[in-house]
Amino acid sequence: MNKSLYSSVSLPLIVAMSVVLGLQWALVSFSLNALVERYIGSRLEHDADNLLANLRLNGTGLDLAEQAEAPVHRQPWSGHYYQIISGEDRIRSRSLWDEVLPEQAVRPGERMLVHFSGPDGTPLLALVSGYHKDDRSITVVVAEDFREANRILSTLRWLYGVVSLIALFLLLILTRWYLQRGLLPLKAAKSQMEALERGERERLDHDDVPLEVRPFVDAINRLLTVLFRRLRRSRDAAGDLGHAIKTPLSLLSRLENDPAVSNQPAFREKLNAQIEMIRKLIERDLGLARLSGGRGTGQWFFVENDVTSLIEVMRKVHQEKELSIRSTLTPGLQINLDREDCLTLLGNLLDNACRHAEDVVQLSMELNENGLTITIEDDGPGIPESKRTDLIQRGVHGEQSVQGHGLGLSICQEIVSDYQGSISLQDSAVNGGLAVVILIPPAYGKCKKPDDRYVPGSIGLPGGDVEK
Repeated sequence: MNKSLYSSVSLPLIVAMSVVLGLQWALVSFSLNALVERYIGSRLEHDADNLLANLRLNGTGLDLAEQAEAPVHRQPWSGHYYQIISGEDRIRSRSLWDEVLPEQAVRPGERMLVHFSGPDGTPLLALVSGYHKDDRSITVVVAEDFREANRILSTLRWLYGVVSLIALFLLLILTRWYLQRGLLPLKAAKSQMEALERGERERLDHDDVPLEVRPFVDAINRLLTVLFRRLRRSRDAAGDLGHAIKTPLSLLSRLENDPAVSNQPAFREKLNAQIEMIRKLIERDLGLARLSGGRGTGQWFFVENDVTSLIEVMRKVHQEKELSIRSTLTPGLQINLDREDCLTLLGNLLDNACRHAEDVVQLSMELNENGLTITIEDDGPGIPESKRTDLIQRGVHGEQSVQGHGLGLSICQEIVSDYQGSISLQDSAVNGGLAVVILIPPAYGKCKKPDDRYVPGSIGLPGGDVEK
């Protein structure tokens, strides 16, 4: 499942912060409500104590001094009310008009804040206090309209919710920014990987990456070291094998002067043909090895320099045929393909073309919106169309196919397949022989100008002009 690091971090963070902010919002709402109730309750306590101080008990009932009433207690529906109860006796503020506040039983010395509905259903916050005066139990209820307090509390809750959402949004932005900043060393590692692909370096530098990523980079470096060593041993073994075969090959060449061989012309001719084929294969592989030089894998293929050198190798290997090897190239272009793959691919195809050509071998490279097209043609006898499909299948070569084509073409087919390309065998419209056409998709066949870091390596071959 594809999942970005930002999503992996931000989703749990959103859930956790939403829970935390929700709990915090509930706590703040509860605290604000309690604070407002306590503030209003302190005023109600003062009013209740003032009413009790101005309350007189006589034989006719309860009597409250006029100065104990505040102006708001005389104004009908003012939002400030009181009610004093002692047995059957009851005193109510004129602000209640004909309404009666709900009764709440309390013991003397007890006080409680309660919410209930007042006139017209308005929410009230009431302080119910129990007293004992002149051997009588008295209950004083002082209430205040709670609508304005509710509006203020609702506004504060809404504002706090908005601020919390903004804080959550800013936190996500900061998280993304810090993640991007923390991943900047990985971008440097990506640039190093691209340089590794171009062959400009042989390992990754782990000093600039986070500590958590260093084991991963070290594992890549160890893998690269193993792969480079294996590749070097493979190349060295191929070169050593080529040199080792030269000595017994020279001894075999001298057998044509042996009386037992010279007396059998047909056998001698077949022997010389096979010896010559082995010699050319050795010269070709050693030439490609020298052309590769000491560079590691991952080098990009520089068209003008590498194709020119490759053609010189083919001219040297097939010098007795005096072939005209022509190329149509775009100067100064660099193909985004592995250099070793390109040398093997073009080396096999050019060698096949040179072995079967009469006079001319033509190599062309063309880049367009469809990708990179490589065409190698010769003016040889060609290959029957019925045998072309089997020719590029792995394992069909030599006597099983067309002499000298199959194995090299099957190797080329594997290389082209690695780059999601295609290879086809056609009739050469120019020379009348065989045309091998390779198409590499744009993702792998894009070209760009080589930069100043490229320095052509020494080939170690005789100089000579190459027809272009």
